[in-house]
Amino acid sequence: MYRHTVDYSQDRPDRRVLLNRGFFLGDLPRLVPLCRARGHKPVVDGYDSQYGDRERSRWVICDRCGVRPEPQGHLDADLWNIGQPYTGPFNPSQPTSPTVRRQLVARGFFDEGIRLPGSWPNRPTGGLGAQLIIGRSRTVGAGVKVGNAGSEQTLAAHLGLGPLGALFLHTERHGTVLQRRLNPTGYDSRIVDAAFHHGKVWWSLWARRDEHRSTDPIWQRGSANINPAHYLLGERIAEVLEETKADGTVYLPDGTSYPVTLRLEKWQRGRRRGRKFTNWSLVWDCPGGIPVRNHSWKGDNTLGGSLPIQSDAADSPQWAAVACALIAASCADDRARYGYQPAV
Repeated sequence: MYRHTVDYSQDRPDRRVLLNRGFFLGDLPRLVPLCRARGHKPVVDGYDSQYGDRERSRWVICDRCGVRPEPQGHLDADLWNIGQPYTGPFNPSQPTSPTVRRQLVARGFFDEGIRLPGSWPNRPTGGLGAQLIIGRSRTVGAGVKVGNAGSEQTLAAHLGLGPLGALFLHTERHGTVLQRRLNPTGYDSRIVDAAFHHGKVWWSLWARRDEHRSTDPIWQRGSANINPAHYLLGERIAEVLEETKADGTVYLPDGTSYPVTLRLEKWQRGRRRGRKFTNWSLVWDCPGGIPVRNHSWKGDNTLGGSLPIQSDAADSPQWAAVACALIAASCADDRARYGYQPAV
């Protein structure tokens, strides 16, 4: 067994968050008393792709605890159906290393024995994880997730209390018994949760976690407005009253400069029958991007964004110069936050 922690507050520093840390326990022995007493219950697992018969695969798994033999096997999809009890042979003596098996196949030693499932693991293990936030969090609500057949997190749950904090929990392979009873096939995790934001309560009842379909029943997802102002003053509206465009040049403290296009927008917000408020927003784009970080796959450059701008600056004939100064300050802050180092 091993344990470790992660301090997430270093990625997103916030003075209103007192603690944002993850806790993990790995290689924890799994509790599978029924399988230890009666032996595993092998069934055929796998998938059938929607893109044709070539994308099909079958292997062996225990229907009770979800443990797979080592190796799990590679069965003929034309002979075995998903969920069918596996009554075929095992080959405990075969090499368990996928690398060794690939080398044997490449050298012409391939035979059906290499495709058979191996022996059941003597000591199946899993992991537990948690994230605790004390202070402001972005979550108000609670929910649970039942993972799919390929989920890294078998079960998960969260409780969010907004300004007080939040707690997230998950298991890795622990709880597979429950997962196989509730969501045994397919690769869509299921969620049951309720969240509160923007004056509404939002719910999901055994809904797919990452996908919406037109065939989903109406009751599976929904929302209801719980803000009395919505019924007294009407829905919220936001519209652009004025828009002005200009070109400019952003000068950064390191002496570099970047051409940008600017769009100044005057917004009106409020409820339909209530008091309206106006504010100004600056939207900018830089075709070549302004480098603000060193990142291998996100890239170094930011291509644009939006910033608030004071009304007196927006009314000034020199608003474009003020906008460029705001962009320069924002990019300089981002460079400091990301620890940006210019290319040598």
